[in-house]
Amino acid sequence: MPLGPASDLAAVPNGDLSSGLLGWGVLGPATSLVLADGPVISASDNTTVLGPLVAIPQGAQVMPVRIGVPGANAFVDVRARPQGGGPDIPLITLLPDRGVRSMDVPVGAVAGQTVRIVLDPVSSLGRRLLIGGMGPVRAALPGWSVAAGLPVVARSWGRSAFRVDDGTLTASTPGVALGGGARYLGVAVRGSGTVIASAGGAQARLTASDGSWTWLHVRVAGAQRRMALTATTTEGGMLALGPVATPARGVSLSALRASAGRVTAKVGPLATGLRVQVRVGARIVGTARVAPSGRVSVGTSGAAGRGSVVVLGDASRAGVTRAIRLTG
Repeated sequence: MPLGPASDLAAVPNGDLSSGLLGWGVLGPATSLVLADGPVISASDNTTVLGPLVAIPQGAQVMPVRIGVPGANAFVDVRARPQGGGPDIPLITLLPDRGVRSMDVPVGAVAGQTVRIVLDPVSSLGRRLLIGGMGPVRAALPGWSVAAGLPVVARSWGRSAFRVDDGTLTASTPGVALGGGARYLGVAVRGSGTVIASAGGAQARLTASDGSWTWLHVRVAGAQRRMALTATTTEGGMLALGPVATPARGVSLSALRASAGRVTAKVGPLATGLRVQVRVGARIVGTARVAPSGRVSVGTSGAAGRGSVVVLGDASRAGVTRAIRLTG
């Protein structure tokens, strides 16, 4: 499933500051709010700024906020204040640059509500907060359901992908029609962290690699399914998810034999060209590709003990893993 361009869902009233400070406000006993050329709001004295009241539509995922903190490493807590009352809803903590730049805020948690966005500087007493406006409300992944986290759509490692930076993103794809014998949905994964994919009652998990794209497939039943993804980065890491919910057929693995220093198997003509690894624990002791005959022969460098044979899938073919005892 290709990632389409982001779509605008709703404008923030006076989000571009074209009507001055109309709709904007402040919190706290010591406040200062000035509209400078740009236009840019300049707020000092640790002022907490309230954005205009905005209705967040269903399907909303992100809203850009243009913000900066000159000469400071100051965090800004971003929350949503419901129009009907109740506690603020935490959205994200930002670390702005010194100059004003656009930073995305996840708003899926308040979709369907009317709120004011709260920009609350922390550890920045006496420093200015610059705001160049906010909005529009957008769907970064149109048609997807984003339950948690912030999807950032960009090119990563040479392909269109959405990124998860230093956190967790939980999202579900639009429905995908299966056909042509496809019984799996796949996603290409690269980076640092883990991805869990599920469809119906089935689930699959993958630890990502920084060095290459790896396909994760989950088996589904029926003619149309949504693929749910939970991607969690390692601390300070980044995950990229490329083509997603790609229908795939499964490959078989039979006639598995281990002799001195070699593993042979029948994978079938459908698997021609796929890479096959023999592993002992996390160590790869041999690799080869499936021949046009559908067979594979892998040298194992004399390794012995309990191991596994792994057929690595691709965009249209789901891989398979089988246990084996190597004879050395």
